Amino acid sequence: MGKEIPGVMGGFGKFSAEVLKDSVLSTKTKELISVALAVGLTCEYCIRFHVPKAVAAGVTREEILEAVGVSMMMTGGPAATYTTVVLLEVLDELGVKQNYYEKHQGTFSGTFSSSFRKLK
Repeated sequence: MGKEIPGVMGGFGKFSAEVLKDSVLSTKTKELISVALAVGLTCEYCIRFHVPKAVAAGVTREEILEAVGVSMMMTGGPAATYTTVVLLEVLDELGVKQNYYEKHQGTFSGTFSSSFRKLK
């Protein structure tokens, strides 16, 4: 697209760089937000673009999955589908391993179920 509409894409690139740089919110936090929004907006390209940037900024698999959980809560089914189909694939391609939840296996599975039952 840069060759097709260089002014627009160049401007967008500068805008994105300005938005994502460290400020009141760190680049790490902003990339985490970007991943959660990418899932909520069901933007596969955005997921594939921002997950590696988030990981490079120091975001862990657990942080990504927790943020995506918030996105799924807010957006429902489409976000859950993109988490399952695209996000996990990208994390696995990058070799980002699971740490926290493996150490606490079984601790969280009942929590969601019991919370969900209370909503019924």
